[in-house]
Amino acid sequence: MRKTAFKKPMVPIAVISVTAAVIITGVLIMLFYGKDNNIGKTVTDIELLTLRLSGMRVTEEYEIKADSDRAEISYYTFSYANGQEEKVLRKRAECDTAAVIEALNSFDFISWNNFHGKHPKGVLDGRMFSLSATLNGGQNLTADGSENFPKHFKEFEHWLYEILKDCEELG
Repeated sequence: MRKTAFKKPMVPIAVISVTAAVIITGVLIMLFYGKDNNIGKTVTDIELLTLRLSGMRVTEEYEIKADSDRAEISYYTFSYANGQEEKVLRKRAECDTAAVIEALNSFDFISWNNFHGKHPKGVLDGRMFSLSATLNGGQNLTADGSENFPKHFKEFEHWLYEILKDCEELG
């Protein structure tokens, strides 16, 4: 068998290559997933929140636009005609931004960041959601799922319903 001059250095080169790959992967994961991780532990301010829910026959959207004092909560449904989607405003309410922030914190809203609820096996249909929010000085929060929701999601939906239930139908 012939000896080569490269046999001994190959092990350190392999170790260095694997170590470099692990470090690069870690940095990429931190850059991709960690960009929104400095949101904080609680909601301190909110600019915009959009929640879209869709099922077999219905697509609806809740939107919260807020400044330092007032928040506007809107409810939309979507209709489809001639291949076009039409967003129809159904209800709108105004409330105190501080009350919205307090409610979001009661639902542990920040913990929903990067939530991805995969569709459960054996479930043939259901509801899907996508959520995006700009809060805490311009930080972005996103979540989505299919018949799999973050903790306190149902309470959040109920809170939105309660705010809007007595508002006059607009569309």
